[in-house]
This record gives sequence, structure tokens and C-alpha cells, in this order.
Amino acid sequence: MKKNIILFIIFITLFTGCNLNEEKNTLAKCEVFDCINKIEPENSVEEINEIMGFNGVVTDEKYKIYYWELSDDDGIQVAYYSSDKSQIKLKYDRDVLENKKVNLTKLEELKEDLKKGVKITYDDLTKYFKTNGTLVGKSSIYKKYTWVDEDGNYSTATIDNKTNRCTLLTGKID
Repeated sequence: MKKNIILFIIFITLFTGCNLNEEKNTLAKCEVFDCINKIEPENSVEEINEIMGFNGVVTDEKYKIYYWELSDDDGIQVAYYSSDKSQIKLKYDRDVLENKKVNLTKLEELKEDLKKGVKITYDDLTKYFKTNGTLVGKSSIYKKYTWVDEDGNYSTATIDNKTNRCTLLTGKID
């Protein structure tokens, strides 16, 4: 009897074309880190739907927040609040960004310098951290970048669009 059930499941799977390992939203035209580079704060929901390849879901009608789920771990949230320009942020698994080139040994020193008013640019951070950051959020005012080293330590910087200066630097080092 068990053999018949297993054969039936295999038959149905093959016959219907179902893929038991199929991921969500296979219609997406881009991966999460590529998508954020294609979406701009000035884009309408309709334009973002076209970029993504499927329609986003309204998660908050009052604040006009939309979400495009690309997988269980990845997605893009776009919030308009009371503006026609959005704030875009990614939901992602930080582990996929681990990079052995990233060196966060100067993170605490940089955070202290920033508190003292030292001007730190994105280019400065790429020199200190030994590589470019990964874009994980943006608006018409700022961009957010994250660096993750091979041990899972990370830093996230908010960079002002006009000045290219870091306005906020956070992170965790074990």
C-alpha cells in the first residue's frame, strides 16, 4: 500500500509539473541585491511591480508600505509614508554577505571619530573596511551600506546623498 502511495505522489508531481523544491516568486526579474540597484525612490508602485516582475503586497495602507517577497529570507520593502518618494530597504540573510576581504578592526575608532565630528565619507569607509559595502537601503536623502566579515561581524553606514558623508555608523564585533 505504501508503495502505491509513493508511486501516486510521484505520478501526480510529474503529471502536474509541480516542483517540490520550487522557490517563491520565481517570476522575480532580479535577485534582492540587484533589485535595489534598479529601484529608485522616485519610482511608483506600478514601476516597481514592472521592475520586480510581480505585484507587491500592501502591508500598511495608512503609511503606503509595500513588500515584495523574493524568498523566505529575501524581500524588498518600499514605504512612501506621506510622500511620492519612497524609502527602500532590504530584508536579507546577512550571512550571504560574509566576505573575507572585509576588515572591521577600525570600526570602534571610526564610530568615535564620527561622534567627534570627523568627516568620514563612503570612500573612506571602503578604504578602512578594505572593500565596497553592499547597498541595503536608500531614499532620496541617504543610502545604507553593510559590510560583513567572514566571522559574521558587521557594520552598517548611512551615507548622505548630497555630501557622500557618513551620518550614522553602527555594527557589531564579537
